[in-house]
Amino acid sequence: MENKKSIHANDYLMKSIDKEVSKFSQHFMSNAKWIKLIDHLVDNMEGIKKIQFKRIQDDTIGELYLDENSSFEFDYWNTAFEGINSFGGWLQYKEIEYLSFPRIIDAGTEQNLEKISAVIQTIGKFYLETDENELRLICYKK
Repeated sequence: MENKKSIHANDYLMKSIDKEVSKFSQHFMSNAKWIKLIDHLVDNMEGIKKIQFKRIQDDTIGELYLDENSSFEFDYWNTAFEGINSFGGWLQYKEIEYLSFPRIIDAGTEQNLEKISAVIQTIGKFYLETDENELRLICYKK
């Protein structure tokens, strides 16, 4: 049950996120695009071993915990993820600056970045950057 204090804290968080979003001149994602992306990533999880993200509020890198059992209106919603990230709790889509798919997971495990890029591009137009170490799906640019 929400009380006035929790509602106030949520309002403060949303204003803080909006303030940070306003610092970016280019916005490449919408909530609808996020839902399509997540649905498609979940459908193709056999080739995706690790997804990291950077929040716009700081330089901390987190991890998304999607798997083939992740489902809409249980793990992710119209505007946010719920608890399936390394920070716990809610993660608003609009506070994600980029997703990162690292090539090397550990000493014996790699991700095929070309295949992940192809999966993403079948959904629609996304701003992708890649090098030999990672694929980034850019959500905002300054």
